[in-house]
Amino acid sequence: MYNNVAMHLYDFLAINSEYLLIYSTVLKLVFLAGALNFISALGYLLKGKGSGKFYRISRYSHYSLTAALTLLFIILIEYHLTLSSITYFNPFEGGMVKFYIPVWIEKEKLLFWLWIYTMMVLYAERYRLKKFLASLYIGSSAFLIIIYLTNSFVPLPEMSTLIKQYLIWQAQPYFNSNAVILFKTIIGKYYLYTTGYMWIHPPMIFIAYAAFTVNFFANIFLIIKKDYVYDRVAYAYAKFGYFLLTVGLLIGYPWALKAWHGQSWWWSPIISSSFVLWFFYSAYLHSRLYIRDRGMLNVTAAFGILGYLGVILAYLVVYLLPGVHAYT
Repeated sequence: MYNNVAMHLYDFLAINSEYLLIYSTVLKLVFLAGALNFISALGYLLKGKGSGKFYRISRYSHYSLTAALTLLFIILIEYHLTLSSITYFNPFEGGMVKFYIPVWIEKEKLLFWLWIYTMMVLYAERYRLKKFLASLYIGSSAFLIIIYLTNSFVPLPEMSTLIKQYLIWQAQPYFNSNAVILFKTIIGKYYLYTTGYMWIHPPMIFIAYAAFTVNFFANIFLIIKKDYVYDRVAYAYAKFGYFLLTVGLLIGYPWALKAWHGQSWWWSPIISSSFVLWFFYSAYLHSRLYIRDRGMLNVTAAFGILGYLGVILAYLVVYLLPGVHAYT
């Protein structure tokens, strides 16, 4: 068995080394496109008239950013599929097991959010609102700054480290208790990462968050411009995001029952903050029933902006406060 295990350890190290090089190279392209996108979009907004060249550069650099992110996720998907080809010894049941891991966990989830957001910005070009679009382009840079600050330069940093440690222990002449503990930790994370709900619940939530990001910018422009066209943009993205958020929360319910089995999960920080933002967007959509009254423009926009603050809160509590979501 140990020669076979050693081969798996070698395979894992080779896969990690190869994909880390490719991943970091494409990630540099993402940052390069994002920097050009930010500079040109900001130049367009600051220069005003006669800055069409800046807008064209920002538009094409956004296309480049979207393409680079798409390539990055193709690489991530291939990396995850390649990892699933490695087998691991199960000390509890005997035999070998494989791990299939989604591409929207650990630090990859922020990249997933940005990727979906850039595609939603492409769809927003149909409204032909150049200053609004330039602001959306700048919004991509905020994501990239957070990605840089969170050091998201290695795919699956926590899971890959655990797998590497386990394969090293597994290759020892005597399979000891440390390896068993490591395997139990991996299985615990693997269950949280790959239960059926995790293949549906997180992507729906992050796609909703991306839609709410566009809604946030549209509501800011609605307050500034007092133009109903921005309300139409905001409403279109809010409807889509609200539907996904609602369905995603409902799908997450049975997962919560299993993940928090025997525990009081209802008051988990991420659960509470998710319902807070759901109520804000419910209020936003309800307030639009009275949108013909121009006095309601600011009220509706305020609900949308507060809702997005709820999105930020829901994302931050994953890292700042304890709970099962902190492990995903």
